[in-house]
Amino acid sequence: MDRRNIVFRGIMVFSLIFFVGNSSLIAQNAKQKDTNEQQKKVVKKGVQSAVDPTLLTQDKVPPLVQKAFKKRFSTATDVQWRNNGQDTFYYANCLYREIPTEILFGKSGWWLSTTEEIEPERMLSACHKTVAQFYTDYKIKSAYKITRSDKNNQFLVKILEGKHAKTQQFTKIYLDKSGRMLRVEEPEEKFAQENEEDRKAKKEDQKLKKEFEKDRQLDIYPEKLSGYELPNGIQKWVDDNYPDYGYVNIEYETDEEFESEGNIYIIVIQRKGINQPFATVWFTRDGKFLKLVDEFKGVEEKVESAAPPKVVSESIKQAFATQYPDVTSVSWQEDENGDWVGAYTNKYGQNFAVFDYQAKWVHTRTLIDYAKVPYAVRTAAETTYPKAEVTKAYKVAAPETKPYYTLELFFKKDKSTEVIDYLQTGKPRQ
Repeated sequence: MDRRNIVFRGIMVFSLIFFVGNSSLIAQNAKQKDTNEQQKKVVKKGVQSAVDPTLLTQDKVPPLVQKAFKKRFSTATDVQWRNNGQDTFYYANCLYREIPTEILFGKSGWWLSTTEEIEPERMLSACHKTVAQFYTDYKIKSAYKITRSDKNNQFLVKILEGKHAKTQQFTKIYLDKSGRMLRVEEPEEKFAQENEEDRKAKKEDQKLKKEFEKDRQLDIYPEKLSGYELPNGIQKWVDDNYPDYGYVNIEYETDEEFESEGNIYIIVIQRKGINQPFATVWFTRDGKFLKLVDEFKGVEEKVESAAPPKVVSESIKQAFATQYPDVTSVSWQEDENGDWVGAYTNKYGQNFAVFDYQAKWVHTRTLIDYAKVPYAVRTAAETTYPKAEVTKAYKVAAPETKPYYTLELFFKKDKSTEVIDYLQTGKPRQ
């Protein structure tokens, strides 16, 4: 073979090897560059990263906390533990029932709260009314339900006000179960372009605001209130005891007689018509009865005496009769959420129909034998909680949803109880 051809072929082979190798290296560098860019984006968006100083590895989480978490949230996935190193609380960020959730534990394993993200539409209408009352130019970005061990459950809503559209800084608003505003966390103000006098004034305002929040007497209420803005408990008390009266005046302020209660509601109600009798009633900020003065009836009651008994409204009775026309005997009782539960018995067993304050049907639970629970549900419960005892089982009917099952589980070791809802397929109900 011609020597020149051999040399030429050698050069071509070498060039091909160099090109392939160099292309592979370029591809790797490009891939690494993309990865770096993605990491930068992740960090920029505020997603948890490995450099987050609050993140903990599994072995750094106290055994009691791990045990409590596994027992109560055994189906959780994508778990990340956090602790800022300055307190004794441990946060578990995870997906629980396919919902982004944050769970708070004390170092002894005591469960404190569970915060789960919900659709804003699932918040109480009272919460939406409260936010709309104090803010005009805003968009709701996210909402959360906070379930607490002390039963003082709350809602958290994050809004983006128009004035913060460029910085994308959210305002956090905490509300109680009745929709009343508990506290507000405003975005941190930037003082870089302000003079010294403005900076001092804003810092002083922030200091005063924190002091007011600490005393739970933050002056964020309008000068005039209407009846629908009152806590549900107050509205129900008026409807039950003075159904033919209307609201004449509502004040939210301190009163010397109940100084220790802070701001309270002082409400004047009057029978509809001209020159009709009226009454004045006092309630705490949480809707607890304090005092009643009714000169027409010759009544004056204080909190020391028993508050007027609560009676189920006629509208709820009518709603129940419409829903269950064949039921002739029902007993009513108010639950801790302020809803009314009608207990009755029929051919299916013992039933509990729940209606809210506005006479809207919430759901009906029918007590059933555990053996009648679908096999898929029993299998899921026994697999997830092998050491738990099922003490009660219910079949639940609710508006605009398929029937599901509620199991009450009892854990003998720590004598705790947990209630879990399951779909007919055995999947936990979100």
